[in-house]
Amino acid sequence: MRIKELKSLVKLRYEHLERLIDSCTRQLSRCPEGRLRIKRQGNCITYYHINDNTDMNGKVIKDLSLIKSLANKAYLKSVFSAASSELKLLKPLVRRYESKTAEEIYYSETDDRKALIEPYDLLEDDYIRQWLTMPYKHKYISDNIPVFMTLKGERVRSKSEQIIADRLYHAGIPYKYECPIYLKGIVFHPDFTILRISDRKIIYYEHFGKMDDHDYATDNVDKLHEYGLNGYLLGDNLFATFETLTTPLDTRILDEMIDTHFR
Repeated sequence: MRIKELKSLVKLRYEHLERLIDSCTRQLSRCPEGRLRIKRQGNCITYYHINDNTDMNGKVIKDLSLIKSLANKAYLKSVFSAASSELKLLKPLVRRYESKTAEEIYYSETDDRKALIEPYDLLEDDYIRQWLTMPYKHKYISDNIPVFMTLKGERVRSKSEQIIADRLYHAGIPYKYECPIYLKGIVFHPDFTILRISDRKIIYYEHFGKMDDHDYATDNVDKLHEYGLNGYLLGDNLFATFETLTTPLDTRILDEMIDTHFR
């Protein structure tokens, strides 16, 4: 989660709790004295109004309005207590976030000092920008194949890859298309290299679009095998979707992968 978002969420939660406590206080001031005791025997329920600390049993009541008011009073007191405890925990955190976080220290330095410092931990936007601007050379795309352009303005090899790239782009997922990696001296070009912002971990996504082609399927099973031998495991740091002529890319699965694994 980004620092700005975290600060905002903490502040919003704090303000919500303040309003909740205020509302509970006002409603409790209008509640009747005493508390409710409920006793069940089989299918029979009896309600008691305890209004004297020396009387643990209370008096039987049948007034539904009073019963509900006493039940609501107990609920409001529990809400008030829980909200007050959480507010007490958040108060020093809100105060702390009014000053600079560790990641923000670098940005308060003068330009002369920044030129001499290696930042310990860049803020998310700068980290993403730095990662995306690192140069790389993707695989050559022949002019003989159809042109598929993404919203990001890059050329990809298939309609499905265009859909995937645009889905990632819309979701704000930083990615590189066909960025090379080296596995035991062999160059691989995963379709998408993804920077997962939540933990700043690099993960890879391959789309296998012709799995009903025997040679294509055999080659890519071998490719997945090589990935596994080099520590890139499906469901961990490697993700994949598969497609045939009769079973095209399902964007519902892609969107679920984005929400569950890529953020």
